[in-house]
Amino acid sequence: MRLNRVVVGVPKLNRVATPRADAMARPLLCLLLQGAAALAPLQGAARVAPLQGATLGQDAAIAPPSPPAVPAAPPITVNEARQQLWTALDTNRDVAPAVDRLLGVHQCNYETRAFVEFSLAGAWRLRECVSTKPSREPTKLAALSLERDLVVDEVTQHLAFEGELVNVRHEFAWRRPRNGDKGVLKATSHGTLVESTTRLRTWTLECSDVKHSLHPEGKLTSDAADVVDAVARLAPLELFDASGTRTDLEYVDPELRLVGVAPGSARGANHVHVWSRDEPWGLAS
Repeated sequence: MRLNRVVVGVPKLNRVATPRADAMARPLLCLLLQGAAALAPLQGAARVAPLQGATLGQDAAIAPPSPPAVPAAPPITVNEARQQLWTALDTNRDVAPAVDRLLGVHQCNYETRAFVEFSLAGAWRLRECVSTKPSREPTKLAALSLERDLVVDEVTQHLAFEGELVNVRHEFAWRRPRNGDKGVLKATSHGTLVESTTRLRTWTLECSDVKHSLHPEGKLTSDAADVVDAVARLAPLELFDASGTRTDLEYVDPELRLVGVAPGSARGANHVHVWSRDEPWGLAS
């Protein structure tokens, strides 16, 4: 007799078919493909975005690095700025920027009147009148000189101190190319040297009424009034007629001087005059 073996407490389990691995992978693969298709437009936009100034995703990591900052140029010294101005004067190029550089690095400290009188006394030659006025543009002055048939070759300034009084004389060397006339026009006035009210630690030269005299070389064939009028239009007016003109000392050394026409002057306000002389302090006659 055959007995069936029974295990108590263990239920009989029905066998369930186990799915194949490749069958399980198909849905997952489909999901991955669908996700990749959905992300494709976004990835394309991310690649274009850097061209529009954006930095998205991994494209930001491959952007070229920023160039290193350029170190600032060291500030120039007063002596360097002075030499640059001399070069500009000798070449007649970029004088105004050179004047600005020198005045930008130089600090006025002219508190002693005796030193100022000593440094200013003597003869000076005008090298440049820095101006922003259209009437002082070189091309317009050249056209006016041709029209009036008169050339102002040189302007000199002579300063002599006598106590509180300053004798000021401006001389304008002129010539007329067509008829050969030439000579010097002199403008003399008295002035006073006072502490500046517009700038710290410097002095202002204030001029009073002016007298003019014409000194031709040889016989004058031109009309004297026409010569005087032409010089007045070609030369800086604040030097031709210095009455009411106030000039502030801004820089001075044995050979170079810069003065600015102070605000409130009768004429030439904000002009900067660049003067030089051939002989250093103490040697000028």
